[in-house]
Amino acid sequence: MAKYDSVRGQELMEVEEKGNEITLIFKDNRYLFVKVVNGEFLVDREQYPNIKGKELVQAKENENELVLTFNDGSFSIKVESGKLVIDAVPE
Repeated sequence: MAKYDSVRGQELMEVEEKGNEITLIFKDNRYLFVKVVNGEFLVDREQYPNIKGKELVQAKENENELVLTFNDGSFSIKVESGKLVIDAVPE
């Protein structure tokens, strides 16, 4: 999907979670914002340190799920109920 072009191939520098939004900050000042509307995230927060420093290879959206594939594994962000809203901001 075109919205991921600016972050694909970039190294993940930081993951920030505030309320109903997860912000993934990539190298070269690129961002991926994942927000849940009227629901809660189902995410393995213990994986945050494991995905930092990894290069994003692919991003795939399914119904209420975003699967981020890095160069050595994948990371899933799901919502149990509500709506997942995803936006990428290039440099």
